[in-house]
Amino acid sequence: MCFARGSFFSESFVEGIHNLTWKCYLQVLADELLTSRSLREYLMLVDSTSSKNEALFTCHFSHGDIGSVLEVVSAHFVLSVSDEQAFDNFINSLVWQHDKGFRFPELSLTSAISLLLNPIILSAPKMFQAHVISLVSEAIGIGMSSKNLRPDLRLLDLYLTAFERSVILYTRHMSSLQMDGHPLGSKASANPCMLERSQPTFDSYIQQATRNKIDRVVSKSDDLWDSYLHNMFFGTKSDLVAGSLLYMKENQHVFDELCRDKILSILDCIILRAFSDDVSDTVLFKKGETSSQDIYLLASILKLLSSSLVQAIWCLRHSGNLGCLKTLENASSCKQYDFIVGIIRCFQQFNICLPVQRFLSDMMKVHTTRHKESKWMLLHFSGLLSLGFNSGLNFLVKSCMSMMMALMNLFAFEEGDLLVLRSLLATRLDEVQEPLVDQKSSRRVASRFQKIQALHLRSFHQIMENEQVQTSQNVSILNQMKESIDGTEEETVETCNGKIFLNCVLDDSRNSRNLSDYDDLADFIECKQGKDYNGWLKDRQRYRNWRSQKMAVLRWKKKIKTQKLIRKK
Repeated sequence: MCFARGSFFSESFVEGIHNLTWKCYLQVLADELLTSRSLREYLMLVDSTSSKNEALFTCHFSHGDIGSVLEVVSAHFVLSVSDEQAFDNFINSLVWQHDKGFRFPELSLTSAISLLLNPIILSAPKMFQAHVISLVSEAIGIGMSSKNLRPDLRLLDLYLTAFERSVILYTRHMSSLQMDGHPLGSKASANPCMLERSQPTFDSYIQQATRNKIDRVVSKSDDLWDSYLHNMFFGTKSDLVAGSLLYMKENQHVFDELCRDKILSILDCIILRAFSDDVSDTVLFKKGETSSQDIYLLASILKLLSSSLVQAIWCLRHSGNLGCLKTLENASSCKQYDFIVGIIRCFQQFNICLPVQRFLSDMMKVHTTRHKESKWMLLHFSGLLSLGFNSGLNFLVKSCMSMMMALMNLFAFEEGDLLVLRSLLATRLDEVQEPLVDQKSSRRVASRFQKIQALHLRSFHQIMENEQVQTSQNVSILNQMKESIDGTEEETVETCNGKIFLNCVLDDSRNSRNLSDYDDLADFIECKQGKDYNGWLKDRQRYRNWRSQKMAVLRWKKKIKTQKLIRKK
C-alpha cells in the first residue's frame, strides 16, 4: 500500500483504518450469510459454476452451506491477528472491554449464537475458535455501561443458550488439558469429543489457500506470543492484584448499585486470598506441553461464560425493569434459574484441593441450605484465579475475575444478600504476606526514572541557590550530575533540533498541522543527538503505569484496614 509524499496520515495508520473497515464489512457479510440460508445457497450456486481456479468456496450443499460463512470469518480472523498491533488487540479482546474500549459489533447475537453452535467450529484451530468465541461475547455486549446495559427478556433464551454452550466448551477444554490428579481436574471421566465422527472437519469447508493463510498467522502469533511473554509488564503478584482491582473498578457496572460496594469488598478479600496462596509447584499450564492456543481458548471461553451469565442474571434480577430488583424468592418464574442450575451442576465433578478453595468451602459449610449448586462453581473458579496469579498472565487473571464477578451476581439473585460470604470481611487479612519476588524489568524502569526525577530536582534546587552563577556553570553542574547516573543518559552532548522527538510523539505523521508551525516547534526543542527518544517515551509510560498500579494496591490495603477498624468499633 503506497502513499504520496506529504500524505496527511502515516502508512501504518491508514492501513489500520483500512483493516478495521474491512473487518466491519466482513462482520456485516457474515451476519447476512448466517441470517439468510437462501443467500448462502445462491452464493454457493453461483460459485459452483466458476472454474476450480476461480471458485471462492468449497461447496457442501448437504451440510447447510456453512462454507461461505467460514471463508468470511476466516478472512476476518486473518485480519484480526495479521501484525503485532492486531495481535495485541486480539489479546485484549479475550477480556471485557469497558466503555472506552467498547464498540458495537456488526455481528448480531442471533447470528453469533448460530455460528457458535455449529459443530464444525470445534475442528478449527484453537486460536480460530478463540476468535469466534470472542465475537460471540462481543455480541452479548458486556462492555456497555449500565446506562446502555438494559435487560431484554427477548434475548434471555439466547443468553442461556450461550451459557450452556460455554459450560460444555469449558469442561471439554479442561478435560483435554488436565491430567489425573490435578487440583483443578475432574473427579469423573469425561468424554471431550463433541464432534460426530461422520461430521466433516473445518478443513473440508475452506479453500486450501485460506487454510494456508490461517496457518501462517497462527505460526506468526507464536513468535508474537514469545515476545509478549518477554515484554509482559505484569511481572509480580502485586502488579497482577493491582491490575485485577482496576479491571474490577472499570467493570463494576455489572453489579447492582444496592449491593455493589459489598460485592467489591468481598471480591477484594477473595483476590487477596487467591494471590497469597502458596500453591508450590502447582501450575495450570506446563511449559512445553501446553500451547499458547490453549491459553487463548481458555480465556475466550471464560469471557463467554461470564458474559452470558451476567446478562442472564441481569434479566432475571430486573425482569425488564431497572428500578425493580428481584430475587429467586419473588421472581415470577424459576424455570430459567432451574435451567442454569442444571447446567452448573457439573462443577461438582472438579477437585477442591487448593488453599483458597478449602478456605471458602469451610466458610460456606455454616450455611448448608444456601447456594447448594452455585457454590461449586465459586469454589472451582476461585482455584482457577489462584493458579491464574501463579501463571503471571494478566489477561488470564482478568478472565477469572470476570467469572467471579458474574458469580457474585448469581449469589445476590439466589438469596437477595451475600450473607454466606460476609464473614470474609472479618478475616485477618493483614496476616497475609506478599511473597518475595525477583526484581523485574518494570522495577528497573521505575528505578531509572526515579533517579532521573531526583536528578532534575537536585538540579532545580542547585540553580535556585546559585541564581547569580553564570549559565555555563549551571550547565556544567547539570551535565556532571547526569553523567553520574549509569544508563540514564547518553555520553554525547551534541544537540540537534526537536524533529526526532516530535516524530516519536506524533508517530511520524504530519496529519493536518501547518508545516511552518511544525518546523518552528522543532527549532524550539533541543534534543540530544543519538538518544533513543522512542524507547525513553515508552519507558516513561511503563513507569507511570507501574506507579499507578502500585498506588492502587496501597489504596486497596488502606481500605481493608479502615473496614477492619470500623468493625472493631
